[in-house]
Amino acid sequence: MLQIQNLNYSIGERDLLKQVHWTIHPGRRIALVGANGAGKTTLLRILCGEIEIADKVITKPREYSIGYLPQEESAEARGTVLQAAMEGHEEILNLEAEIEAIHEQLEAQSETDQSLLVKLGQLEERFNLLGGYELESLTKKILMGLGFGTDDFSKSVSTLSGGWRMRVHLARLLLQQPDLLLMDEPTNHLDLPSLEWLENYLKNFLGSIIIVTHDRFFIDRLAQEIVEIQMGRLTHYAGNYHFFERKKALDQEQLIKRYEEQKEERERLEKFINRFRYKATKAVQVQSRIKRLEKMETIEIPPRQKTIHFRIKADVQSYKEVLTVDNLWFRYTEPWVLKEISLRMYRGEKTALVGINGAGKTTFTRLISKELAPQKGDLVLGQRVHTGYYAQHQIDVLNLQSTIFEEVASTAAPSFQPKLRDILGLFQFSNDDVQKRIGVLSGGEKARVSLAKILLSPSNFLIMDEPTNHLDAASRASLEKALMEYDGTLLLISHDRYFLDKLVNRVIEIKDGRLKEYSGSYSHYLEKREAEASEKIPDIPTEKKTAAVNGQRKTKQQKQQEAAARQEISKERKRLTGIIEKSELRLEILSEQKNNLEQRLADPQTYSQTELFLQLQKEYDTVLRELPEVETVWENAQLELEELLDKLQV
Repeated sequence: MLQIQNLNYSIGERDLLKQVHWTIHPGRRIALVGANGAGKTTLLRILCGEIEIADKVITKPREYSIGYLPQEESAEARGTVLQAAMEGHEEILNLEAEIEAIHEQLEAQSETDQSLLVKLGQLEERFNLLGGYELESLTKKILMGLGFGTDDFSKSVSTLSGGWRMRVHLARLLLQQPDLLLMDEPTNHLDLPSLEWLENYLKNFLGSIIIVTHDRFFIDRLAQEIVEIQMGRLTHYAGNYHFFERKKALDQEQLIKRYEEQKEERERLEKFINRFRYKATKAVQVQSRIKRLEKMETIEIPPRQKTIHFRIKADVQSYKEVLTVDNLWFRYTEPWVLKEISLRMYRGEKTALVGINGAGKTTFTRLISKELAPQKGDLVLGQRVHTGYYAQHQIDVLNLQSTIFEEVASTAAPSFQPKLRDILGLFQFSNDDVQKRIGVLSGGEKARVSLAKILLSPSNFLIMDEPTNHLDAASRASLEKALMEYDGTLLLISHDRYFLDKLVNRVIEIKDGRLKEYSGSYSHYLEKREAEASEKIPDIPTEKKTAAVNGQRKTKQQKQQEAAARQEISKERKRLTGIIEKSELRLEILSEQKNNLEQRLADPQTYSQTELFLQLQKEYDTVLRELPEVETVWENAQLELEELLDKLQV
């Protein structure tokens, strides 16, 4: 357990952290949230020791270990990918080198040196105790989960891009299994498959985790509590991101109400004091009110983020059938990127297009927008369909001599023209900014201009590739709301899964060049896909064996041996099936207990009853410890049963 007591930290005259108190309990997964510049990264750097503070502010056990994944790479790793990932296990690597050296000495000797054999035994015992024999296979498993292939293990880390070097750093931290893992924007360098793997891995991580990330879906899937930094202070919320959003909005309303009530009370007291300050008969009452004013707690209202609400409406409605694709094939050279693609899209649908990087998502959107043409098959847009296509490369077609206002106004639908300046504020262009010329803008600013042009155009079929990349949280929320109310057809590619989950009612996955459709939200897609991946184990084949082997009749002894073998296999299968069924039942009970306890711990009234809170917390910790143990038993039994079934089919 780690404790922070009365932490204060300033940069210049600005108080970044004020009287921070925080206890980080073992095994907790916490999301640290707050506006840009609120102090999230600073707090992580203080916790890991990068920023020094006064003694006794942070207390922790002597052997307590902390691992820190920064936003950007702090130091370049050495050696191969595999070596760099195992770098944190210095004692194991040193033991391995010693063991190898002794083996070489023994091979070179004509007579065996007994003292070397004794030393070798001691080293191997220590190596085994530290998990040395499993380290390499575990390292490879983690690296593959983070997106590395087996061919990458021997590559030099120095040849990798910054994003892939950060994945190596992350693998090293996961292998070290620190008591507290600090992660600053871990999702920035990962694609969706790696993200999903990391989520599942961290759910079973034994230590505590503090995550700083803009990926709200990642927080929702992992966090057991949210800690918000605002105006230098921490506010704790027991629950996931959805709970935090609702509770924060409620708290904000109550705070504003208290502020208004206090303001009225303060004005009433001041009015009385000013009126009777010099009247002797009222001196006691005046002094009483002055003291009340002095003791009155100052309520601070956090500055509200400016949000602009606008509605995207298609000027002309398309016919019901928006897109028809029949047996489409496409390739650049070899092999086929897309094959046997057939699809129907209808007016008003909001669809997510998902798949690993390089699966063909952008290629498919470029085919729809007519930038590319298929080699085989048909792709037809419906009548009165007007597409608007947002992609990163669209910044290249902006007029560099135009101002931001002129460029967006040139394609905006008539309904948007009167409030164009206000809407541009959503895209972080306010006041005189709208008069800047496109040529002087950064790449991110140009991308936001392109996004504004597409959204405000008369299109009724929007195709959007990573539209949230250059938007802050407030702008992203405004865009979400606008797209939710959009009455046209929407096709989205995005790594922001929370964004997708709020918007889409259909998911199309591209895998191995083909499309697979799932109805429902992004969360439903994940559930269905996970269910498909863990299909029920097939029954043991019961096909009748022929009476002859190699053309000969089986002997009585052969038949008896086969019967005994079948009986043994049947007993083993029954045993494993029993373990699996019991584990699944226990997992179901534990999951239900976990959900119930989280709901009770999320209730503010629980915290006013100390004994109840401690009892619930104790029960919750017990459930969290037992869950991974039961999952391991279930997983091992499944693997054994699969091996048994494989033997039967050999």
